Amino acid sequence: MKMNLKFVTTTFLAAACCASLNFSIARADDGQRGGDIDGSEHLEADLQMTPTAAAPTGSSIELSLKVDDEDGATEAELALHASGLPSGVYSVSASSDGSTVALGTFTVNSQGEGEIEFATNPEDDGQVVFPANFNPANIATVSVANASNVVLFTADLTNVKATGLSLNATVNGQPGTGVPNASGTATLTANSSKRGPNGQVQLMGSGFPMRTQLTTLVNNSVVSKKGKTDNNGAFNFNFGPKGKASTVAPGVTLLQVTSITLKDPSGNVLMTFSF
Repeated sequence: MKMNLKFVTTTFLAAACCASLNFSIARADDGQRGGDIDGSEHLEADLQMTPTAAAPTGSSIELSLKVDDEDGATEAELALHASGLPSGVYSVSASSDGSTVALGTFTVNSQGEGEIEFATNPEDDGQVVFPANFNPANIATVSVANASNVVLFTADLTNVKATGLSLNATVNGQPGTGVPNASGTATLTANSSKRGPNGQVQLMGSGFPMRTQLTTLVNNSVVSKKGKTDNNGAFNFNFGPKGKASTVAPGVTLLQVTSITLKDPSGNVLMTFSF
């Protein structure tokens, strides 16, 4: 199956002051990947779906997901290719943003082959548009069921030890009210492995109070890595997974990062990055 997703390369500008504090908080605290970000994000998954006990012996389904979010404009494709299934009609469902949505159906022929491709902007014959208000960047699970509604295959994209998952993002920060002219950039790279996600986050910024200790929070959980601004009010530091759980904050892996917040010693928010 040919994936025809168009990737866009952009040059990122330093973040401007938000129009209001409420807008800044809304971007940072939505708790979801993708959506209204200030920058670029690319998510990719290529994996074999997991058969349930009801799946026919020798059957398989390959899943491919590609998502690009450029400054809040999302372009995505989800493709499934089935082999070894009895001929008939099969349904595809996915969970995103906490709810499960029926995406569509596909037909398996007499040779046991079938495929379907969902897209935000269908360009090829046979592509099916994602349902309205569905966020493909935040897909948690995908399942395939037969005509009797018996689930045969599942895929858990939150399984951080599943191979074939990658996330790359570069986003601009939203400055706090006390430093309206500050700017910053966060770059995140993550790849899944059998040991858990590997990669790192790099944070850079300027226009902050000089020689100030920074507390870093990922998804509102404090990380052990503490940065500090220099004599010019700038910072540049990075952090990555630690421990057997390969987490960057308690209960959070690189593939689960949706926000990063920097605070000063008094607890004032200096900058927030939304993924």
